[in-house]
Amino acid sequence: TPALLAEQRDKLANGITVRHTKRSQATVNRYMAVLSHLFTVAVKEWGWLESNPLAKVSKLKESRGRVRFLSDEERERLLKACRDSASVYLYPVVVLCLSTGARKMEILGLRWEDVDLDRSVITLHETKNGERRILPLTGYALDLIKKHSKVRVLGTSLLFPSKDLSKPVALRTPWENSVKRACIEDFRFHDLRHSCASYLAMNGAS
Repeated sequence: TPALLAEQRDKLANGITVRHTKRSQATVNRYMAVLSHLFTVAVKEWGWLESNPLAKVSKLKESRGRVRFLSDEERERLLKACRDSASVYLYPVVVLCLSTGARKMEILGLRWEDVDLDRSVITLHETKNGERRILPLTGYALDLIKKHSKVRVLGTSLLFPSKDLSKPVALRTPWENSVKRACIEDFRFHDLRHSCASYLAMNGAS
């Protein structure tokens, strides 16, 4: 019923995540969106229900998206900390994210067949909106990938594989340690994407 769903919505909103932080209202709305889709299928295709009960449940008000980008000084400190990280992959991944504006999992999921060094482009086949996207590789990022291509790991086509080679490397802990060492406050991995966009805008891009 709508009443039961609203009760569970509020329970989610007041819950604590595995990272010991309060769950955001945007996250709760994403849960509701998935459930709403399931109800829609149940109504239209399976005939289990007459109507979608979530249609009568209000979504939570979401805060405006934050825009946090690195200053020049912060960027230098972060890149140095990433270069000094125990993870050999953290630095090139961060440079790629800053240079291309790609999301973390788009970069971590890259395979060598997606990289065309002759044309200096990366092709993203699986993006958040489901569309294929071409990213230009220029300057230092291109030089870094060319250098990285000379030490490919055998047994996998991933650019940045984990130790068992079956999936991309996990960088959460090395990233968090590097941000802490660089003494940078209130900065998340996704903010690298914001930083890229901000640098482009400041240099005259639309």
